Amino acid sequence: MEQKESYLYVVGLSHKTASVADREKYQLSRKELPQALKTIFNYEGVQGVLIVPTCNRLEFYLVLDDGKNPFDLVEKFYLSNNINTTDIEKYFYTFTLPDVTRHLFRVICGLESLVLGEYQVQGQVKEAYSIACEAKTCEKVLHKLLHAAFRAGKNVRNSTSLGSGKQSVSGVASKIIIDNLKKSDTIAVIGVNENTKILTGELKGAGFSNLIFVNRTLYKAEIMAEQYGGKAFSLEKLDKALADSKAVFTSTGAPGYIINNDLFDRLILKKRLPKLIVDMAVPRDVDVSSIADDINYWDIGRLQDYLARQILTQHEDIPIAENIIEDEVLLFQAWTEMQNNNILEPYAEKFELVRQELMKEFKELMSDRAFSNLDRFSRSLIHRLQSTFTRALVNNKDK
Repeated sequence: MEQKESYLYVVGLSHKTASVADREKYQLSRKELPQALKTIFNYEGVQGVLIVPTCNRLEFYLVLDDGKNPFDLVEKFYLSNNINTTDIEKYFYTFTLPDVTRHLFRVICGLESLVLGEYQVQGQVKEAYSIACEAKTCEKVLHKLLHAAFRAGKNVRNSTSLGSGKQSVSGVASKIIIDNLKKSDTIAVIGVNENTKILTGELKGAGFSNLIFVNRTLYKAEIMAEQYGGKAFSLEKLDKALADSKAVFTSTGAPGYIINNDLFDRLILKKRLPKLIVDMAVPRDVDVSSIADDINYWDIGRLQDYLARQILTQHEDIPIAENIIEDEVLLFQAWTEMQNNNILEPYAEKFELVRQELMKEFKELMSDRAFSNLDRFSRSLIHRLQSTFTRALVNNKDK
């Protein structure tokens, strides 16, 4: 049976193409992912789909039949959920091979993150992949792509300094809180997830012990309080938690504001406003339309200027990381070119690895121009040898 041609794409938006406010209406929560995956997977011409939501991006990785437009399918999904898409072309980007591979590898290595080298994004991609596997919306190409991406991420972190230090947005948020508060001050942490756990670990390590954990499900807040020390409140007691706190860190998956103007008004009457609020949620947890001027408020968008000053030493390792990524892109490209060749598909990556190893042996002996010419020649030679070998085996089999 002849295998159907497939084409790999990514359609998405990020902090580089849209503000926090512009991303909010398109964002999908973890709970929404399984149904979103199944909805898109059932569209005609879709062979596979993976959705990657993080604090700073939302991306749809699609394997489609020939002739299918990936952007149209994503817009169809939003329209089916009654979301206005008049500005979608302004904020969303689309990549195909080999750019889609390079893009995902850069994302998972932290090169596309708000914080250069952010390690948290790899865990978020792994979780998205796990959800897609459970929903059975990943096929061969996506499985291969994700495993290649995880390998690229591991190689970059082992070979560079990009994964060292506070390289997650939550880690940087903890620095803002630590720099602005006394260790005796009380901090309210709203939500139970990877963001809040990273932040709490950083605060405990810095000597902060007066913590209040708030969550819609009380027992999850109680687990955090038991693990890190502190008090646990349900969301119904948010007023008291905020009134008792000098700083607030909030990161939930709530569809609307959990800290609204009415709540601020009640705190003003008590003269118990927090001095600092860090809002990591998308959509945002805090309604800032009438927020008091004396509250130091940070959302992901405001963090951009601050984070730019933190990205200094890691820049030196970017060329090393990009070289590792390019090698991995070529490995995946070698496999995709042979994925429908039952004879050579199992060996395609091995051929490319041998070629890369030999090229590295000669790199120091040649000029950049000569090396580039040899690189093109070696790839052409591999392709011709593979084609000749395949034809010879097929012809011998027919005799």
